[in-house]
Amino acid sequence: MAPQQINWAIYNSLPPAEARYQLSHVNDSKDASTAAAYAICLPMAIIAIIMRFVSRRMGRTPYGADDWVIVVAFVLAVAFSTAANLCTFKYGAGRHEILMTDTDPLNFAKALFAAELSYPPTIAAVKISTLLLFGRIFPDRKLRRFLWAIGIFVSTYTAITTLTTIFQCRPIKGAWDPTLDADCIQIKLVYIVMGSMNVLTDFALLFAPLPQLWNLQIRRDTKIELIGIFSIGGFVTIVSIYRIFKLNSFSFLDPGWSDNDASIWSIVEISVAIVCASTITYRPLFNWVFRIHPSPSGSSAARMTRPGAIGKPYLRRKLTDSTPSKGGDVTVRMQALSPASTYGKPRMSGNGDGFYRMEDSVEI
Repeated sequence: MAPQQINWAIYNSLPPAEARYQLSHVNDSKDASTAAAYAICLPMAIIAIIMRFVSRRMGRTPYGADDWVIVVAFVLAVAFSTAANLCTFKYGAGRHEILMTDTDPLNFAKALFAAELSYPPTIAAVKISTLLLFGRIFPDRKLRRFLWAIGIFVSTYTAITTLTTIFQCRPIKGAWDPTLDADCIQIKLVYIVMGSMNVLTDFALLFAPLPQLWNLQIRRDTKIELIGIFSIGGFVTIVSIYRIFKLNSFSFLDPGWSDNDASIWSIVEISVAIVCASTITYRPLFNWVFRIHPSPSGSSAARMTRPGAIGKPYLRRKLTDSTPSKGGDVTVRMQALSPASTYGKPRMSGNGDGFYRMEDSVEI
């Protein structure tokens, strides 16, 4: 980096040790890693959503609130990434502060403020979408009350974090204008607490459906398959934990450089969360890709429905034939297929995501 590109006014305002460190690392840049993260993550998220809607279509499952909320989450993710990219590629983030122009610090702080405002509702929208999806799949009242409790908790701490971000300084403009004599809180601590709440709710969403899945009256291999699909959400928990450590590395002496990693891992977290929330809905798509045709007969792994009662399990009734020559118990499976058909073949009706509504079969 040429010496004339250094902002000596900023250099002289820094503590001597920090100024010398930045001067000796003037060639450092995180532009490439930032560009790679956003070039991979946002397309990955939109592809995941498209596959979600395609899978809904193939499974002839009506779109629900969970599908539209995940779309809202993606729109908010685009808003977050736009502000974060302005920070990096226009206002000098990803490089040390002594390389910023005189106007960069103010513009960087404004863009950072916009990114900070858009992050909480973005990650909350993904969680709400997941809660709505679980509500469609699982009919258990206790689980639904638990899902409502998580939803209220997520909405509450998201609202608190958003309001705290807006009013972190008094006056409000002090959040992005360093020339004002503003009284500000330690906003980094607020974001670390929020990150911890995200991890807590990630664990709650990860473990909430497992008892329901384990108690299903299905074959063990199918049960393990379903648990594996629902456990994919554990990956976003790992990303959320790692992001907290990156938040802790933020420094006001070099905000553009120190905040860049947190920004990258924020978009990684959001995108991975969208992918994990959508993967659960892919079963009809995977069945089509791998030419898997679920059979309504045989194992109780197939969740059947009665006419006009979508989501209710089929009734399995054991009848004893009175004719000795036929002997033994005869198992009659009262199964009814939806009147709708695909390519001339009857199909089973489903609720939500390509899984049939998960209730135990009724023995009569």
